[in-house]
Amino acid sequence: MNVLGLVQLCEVAQPSGGYSHSFHVEQLAQRGRLTTAEQLLHFLRNVLHVAIAPADGIASGIAFRAARSGEFEHIPMVCAAMSSGVLPTEMRLASLQMGQRLWALSRSWDWASAVHSQLDPMAADADLHHAVAFGTLVSEATNSQVRAIAAYLFNTARNIVLTAIRVIPLEERLGQRVLSEVQPVIAELAQKCVDKRPADILVLPKSSSGDDSMDTLLS
Repeated sequence: MNVLGLVQLCEVAQPSGGYSHSFHVEQLAQRGRLTTAEQLLHFLRNVLHVAIAPADGIASGIAFRAARSGEFEHIPMVCAAMSSGVLPTEMRLASLQMGQRLWALSRSWDWASAVHSQLDPMAADADLHHAVAFGTLVSEATNSQVRAIAAYLFNTARNIVLTAIRVIPLEERLGQRVLSEVQPVIAELAQKCVDKRPADILVLPKSSSGDDSMDTLLS
């Protein structure tokens, strides 16, 4: 396993300064609906089950398998599936911008050069979603599909927690505790996302981009 490559990928995959989707944590905090670490943990577990794993988790696993097996022709299929109404508009735009940013930054990484040499021509013409870019790149850091998907899910969960630390606000140690406690859920979901096909990616309801649907994940 390329441990340093995996660490670099996870660090750079954070949306630092870019457009991101944190599942309306900011709005929930502003409305007083999300104020404690316990509420954040409950919300995070639910959003992983309902929204993140069924779409992005599966997509990252498909991209990982395609890259590991050299079947790069499957990458545009999963990109097309993610752009075909699976994601609400706000999530789709965030996914595309973060995917393009990650792909551009990773061009300078020696360990990712083989993937880029194979996929750059396709990436120029496809909607390169964040989960697809991450899944493709992580194939050069691990040979385990479960580990690859878990890395994506954890990275997304960490982005939500970091946003919550800032906007609630929470002490950093409480945010780290939430991340620690959600890891069994991530491990379980990663196993469930293994060996799926583009047709298995669940269409998320359009209302999942609104505050009301996010409220239900807190109940």
